Amino acid sequence: MPPEILAEKSEGTTSAVPRANAAWVYDISNKPGEARRYDPGYFATALNNFNRSAQTGHKIQLVYTYSGSLEMYCPGKNPKHCRLDDLISVYPLSSDRKLIGGSAANTVQAYAREVDPAAAGGRVLVVPVIDGVVSADYEGSMKGFNELPPEMAKAFADKVARKVCADPHVAGVQFDIEPFNVSRKNGQYHFYKRIAQNFAGTVPATMQHSPVECKDRNYPQGRFFSVFTSSNQLNPAGPALENIREIVTKFNNGYVIAPLYDLGSGGPGEALAVTEYQRRATRHAKQMAKWAAGSDIPFQLGVPAAATVHEHAYCRGGACRKAPGSANDMPTQDSYLEAALTAIDKSGAREVEQFRGVSVWAWTRGVTVHGLQFEPQIPPWNVLELLSTKL
Repeated sequence: MPPEILAEKSEGTTSAVPRANAAWVYDISNKPGEARRYDPGYFATALNNFNRSAQTGHKIQLVYTYSGSLEMYCPGKNPKHCRLDDLISVYPLSSDRKLIGGSAANTVQAYAREVDPAAAGGRVLVVPVIDGVVSADYEGSMKGFNELPPEMAKAFADKVARKVCADPHVAGVQFDIEPFNVSRKNGQYHFYKRIAQNFAGTVPATMQHSPVECKDRNYPQGRFFSVFTSSNQLNPAGPALENIREIVTKFNNGYVIAPLYDLGSGGPGEALAVTEYQRRATRHAKQMAKWAAGSDIPFQLGVPAAATVHEHAYCRGGACRKAPGSANDMPTQDSYLEAALTAIDKSGAREVEQFRGVSVWAWTRGVTVHGLQFEPQIPPWNVLELLSTKL
């Protein structure tokens, strides 16, 4: 593994957490009225084209690709009645009766095979995004996850780690379990603690399964993982900071991704004026840099290179609202991105030892939320030009 993609801890121990810019990619189409289609590696060519034009230090070496989900089917949706068989890890994502398309490779394998290390300037690491919704109440939602007994939460983590560490293409995992909440030592806390332990070494054997190594020749520091949450979670006066620090630093293999987007306080479709967006992005970038450095927590910052529900160039649907003070036109996507990158530069985050890079939202096949459609769904040409020199 090239030295530029590793971070050294000040005390001399090597961290599994890479120092590299990242991009989210979503291979499943998401457009109203159309069948959902799954084409693994759909954006590999786009990433290669970007990397070939990007300057050194501004290329993308981490690929976050949506790859699966966590689901719970406990009797009566009561976490106290959960059995391990009720806790489901859907990985890898594959074509089923709800998806058309697909190929012999899953999305992680496709990007590992097709994204060119020479264009990226070094080894490309592919990271599955595995999501779950704690706050919802649909069949298979993770309602009750926070209330899982510690041993059941650990067993769930073992189940997940066993699957992903058996895949030699998986460098790490981004967990997008929302809302993130370790303000107390709940089910999430015990789940992530066990993930960190497993990824640093060996997933323990059970009566049904042999042990699985997460640390091997290809990943000598083990696998890494990240959680996705607001910078506010790292507030030293808040209840979550110490638990986050314990989760991500005990084995030097975890980090936090804090988004500098979806910073609006209104509903989806209510655009945020660029000036107000920059004010909020600057605050989040500054506090993330300060609080992460003070707690020795590795972090990335996410930027809106494509549409989000509050930072977008176009919105279609009845609840769309123009940004206050934006006259007749919506702001352009490059104006949001430039504001985000300026906020990062001025925050001092890039000079902080714990900074691990910028995560680019996103290459998608449709951004649709609550029936509203947002554009652009991929970074347009002027956004790519900004990223190629300022990422």
